[in-house]
Amino acid sequence: MVNALIVFLSGGAGCLSRYLLTLHIFPVMGLPISTFIVNVSGGFLAGVVATKIPQFKPMLLIGFLGGFTTFSAFSLECLHMIQNQQILMAIAYILASVCLSIGAAWLGCIISG
Repeated sequence: MVNALIVFLSGGAGCLSRYLLTLHIFPVMGLPISTFIVNVSGGFLAGVVATKIPQFKPMLLIGFLGGFTTFSAFSLECLHMIQNQQILMAIAYILASVCLSIGAAWLGCIISG
């Protein structure tokens, strides 16, 4: 029960962190940069937590990063780009987000391993 409460509270902290970030980082050339930053940094932090501090996995990976990362927002933003005939921008955003997030997770593992 204590772990569930920890995940709940840290998830709220992740959501609040994401919200505050979106208030200060605005779209650039039509791209939702705040979502991009959240997804890439979330990948990096997941790598660090998984390799360096796995004892905090419930709180940090499931809770905080679960609330912080924004794959559902990313999906909806990509759909809007496609619906607005911004196909090349959507493809570039998808490729950059996925590749850099995976790369950031790898870097997080390497740096903290």
